[in-house]
Amino acid sequence: MRIFFITHTYSLDGSGGGEQFVSSFLQELRRRKHEVFVFTAGGKEFAERERTLGLQVWHCPTVGHHALHKFEYVLLWWKAVLLARKFKPNVIHAQNDVFPGIIGHFVKLFSGKPLVLAVEYLSDEAVSLNLKLVFALNKLLLPRLNPDVIVSWSHFVAEKFFVPWGIVREKIRIVPGAINVEEFAKKSKPHPKLAKKAGKWIVSAKPLHKTNAMGLSYIIKAMAYVVKKHPGWRYAIVGEGQSRKMLQQLVEKLGLENSVFFFGQIPSREIPSVYAASQIVAHSFAFKATTSIALMQSMAAGKAIVATKSGEVQPTVADTALLTAQKDEKSIALALIKLIENPRLRKELGLKAKRRAKQLYSIESVAKQFEGIYKSLG
Repeated sequence: MRIFFITHTYSLDGSGGGEQFVSSFLQELRRRKHEVFVFTAGGKEFAERERTLGLQVWHCPTVGHHALHKFEYVLLWWKAVLLARKFKPNVIHAQNDVFPGIIGHFVKLFSGKPLVLAVEYLSDEAVSLNLKLVFALNKLLLPRLNPDVIVSWSHFVAEKFFVPWGIVREKIRIVPGAINVEEFAKKSKPHPKLAKKAGKWIVSAKPLHKTNAMGLSYIIKAMAYVVKKHPGWRYAIVGEGQSRKMLQQLVEKLGLENSVFFFGQIPSREIPSVYAASQIVAHSFAFKATTSIALMQSMAAGKAIVATKSGEVQPTVADTALLTAQKDEKSIALALIKLIENPRLRKELGLKAKRRAKQLYSIESVAKQFEGIYKSLG
């Protein structure tokens, strides 16, 4: 099958959840012998790997901050139309949100090929101006596009946004995000950056943009309670972004410099070893989370998880994690302390989480579901 794939989170080694999904998904499509042409706003540094994988990629010229690229490449919809005509796809797949959806809409209009639009994250509780604008544009324009199928990563997004916005239920499919489960489930050596420091580790691995950082701030506050009772435990924040300084200032304000450590950006291929160095993984969301790729990765790694209960988190983890109140450091602290004091529970939850990740969130399973959608439109 020939697939014209449109995305603005293209990467073959990215740190964000969307980038990691796209990377795994495209590689799985190629493994399944599909021909894939990618129309994207970034990722010009992967030419050698693209050749190895047999991916055809057109990188739109962009300027300025990466947050603006999705707005810029929509203006080149006409180029996507020309490239699609030359490629002659069987199906158009627009991945992320309304921006590739707009491009896919025009490609479908001028090519007559079916369009699958997959929407990852939507939140009306975004904390940054950029994400608030993105949400408003999704609300305004998604119902005006004409995909043959619109895929949501979660029931939460479909019921809270798609249906009230007027998107026809018959067009909606639920296909979760996915990961390379085996990459995280395999036995890894603890990452040396964490292994060389004394103590037992609680870990969060996320890009430190404003929305993520807001969530992580509650875990930092929770550590003030944790270390009073268990001073040998440490909290590792893995990731980089513009809000790192804000989090570091919070650590200094709370006097937690000997308990909370920032390890910066670690390549995505090394994240399994970060989890291998940890006893607990903590997820705190400052918005109603849809599907979290980082959450799935920590499940596949077989780790005991503490996560705030919001959006699609509970359906994702089921009974494999301890869930806490959102934006409530005391609730998070109580859950962390419970796991710290109960190694048997940590092991039990970790094993259940790994089994659930293998069963539901493998990239192989999700690619197969998309294949079924593509074929149904042929």
